[in-house]
Amino acid sequence: CKIMSEFDLFNLSLEDFQSKDDATETKGPGLYKANPTEGKDNVYRSVIRFLPNHKDPKNSIVKKFSYWLEDSQGNAGYFDCPSTVGEKSIIGDTYWKLAKSQSAFDQKQAEKIRRKEYYFSIIQIVKDPQRPELDGTLQVFRFPKTLKKFIDGQTSPSIEDIELSGAEPCNVYDLFEGKDFSLKVTLKGGYWNYDECKFLAKSTVQVGGVPMENNAECKKQIMEMLSSSPDLTIYKYRAWNDDQRNKLHGILQDISGNPGESYRKLTPEESGKTENKAPTNTPAAKATSASKPEGEDDMEAWLNGVG
Repeated sequence: CKIMSEFDLFNLSLEDFQSKDDATETKGPGLYKANPTEGKDNVYRSVIRFLPNHKDPKNSIVKKFSYWLEDSQGNAGYFDCPSTVGEKSIIGDTYWKLAKSQSAFDQKQAEKIRRKEYYFSIIQIVKDPQRPELDGTLQVFRFPKTLKKFIDGQTSPSIEDIELSGAEPCNVYDLFEGKDFSLKVTLKGGYWNYDECKFLAKSTVQVGGVPMENNAECKKQIMEMLSSSPDLTIYKYRAWNDDQRNKLHGILQDISGNPGESYRKLTPEESGKTENKAPTNTPAAKATSASKPEGEDDMEAWLNGVG
């Protein structure tokens, strides 16, 4: 596989796909889930391919921290964590307050607050025996840190893999020299397990089941396919609105046992210590054509420059 600095897909470098330490969850259309209980013998099998986000190519992988919280009355929901964008999180503060308490009850309650690390990316369903009607479609795939490590293993192979097997950095999002991903999700201890997943051999992306070649006609077909990609931006971190914040406060009050008013005074946004604003986007590139979506010129430039 070519290294990203040589490939220059959408003006990205390999580092754009390497790991960086850096509200109620919005569920949009086309969210792909590989639930093992829907597969034969509780094993979900499919082949997918990670694709670049043509609307915002430098953000083809969206990372987000979130919580699933539920109180004793059954009020529940997903909440984006402000720590995603480096802001102070009242959810995290509540967890540590309970976890560090001398009370065994508080420590038990802390177990109800578990932060999850999720990643989102656009994928193509190459083959799905459980749902063949999805074959060839583009979806948004939410995956855990466990699967992100598979991608990292390709973009940044370990010294051991390089020395023992001659592994080379590979951008799996590469349209002509990327790799399909064999998704095999099992159940282990009641939890979804991804240990048996793996990247396959280098291959080109397919359009309509046909492998693409590096020529002008195929590049045009790729452009048309990617233009129908689901919107990845709706899965980015979003600051809580008033309804979400009030619901969150109620759940945390129930979990922590704090009375409403005294608890609300602990929240960063109300104490004036931190403003919980939605993350601001970097300045957008100048539009070169009013009829083209943002990022399309980057893709066309790349497609026209390859080969």
